[in-house]
Amino acid sequence: MTGTAARLIIVLVIVVGAAACAWLISRFRRPPHPNIVVGDVGDRPGVVVFTSTTCGTCKAVISLLEEWSIPFREVTNELEPGQFDEWGIVAVPVTVVIDEDGQVVATFSGTPRRAPFRRAASVAGIAAT
Repeated sequence: MTGTAARLIIVLVIVVGAAACAWLISRFRRPPHPNIVVGDVGDRPGVVVFTSTTCGTCKAVISLLEEWSIPFREVTNELEPGQFDEWGIVAVPVTVVIDEDGQVVATFSGTPRRAPFRRAASVAGIAAT
């Protein structure tokens, strides 16, 4: 094998590796949810989880919040579609942390990670029960 062929193979391996890394990153990164307009869902500060009855990830998020002892209000698309329209929810699960003034502190698409969620809940004044 000539030096040029070896260099070409090395470049090809690097390009394929970079493409594979980019694909993996895009595969696991969740797109942010569009802006949410806070509607009326009860007590504030609070956590609202938007779900669907056919969503397996939604059930996992609910279990996780229960495990973390976080009080929340679940809004299910099939039962309260008006809330989805009012808030501008376009995907599930979406977990919204709201402070006592009704301002959105954080929005999590998919399954929230513990540390960022706990920080948002703390900022909103929400304590685990």
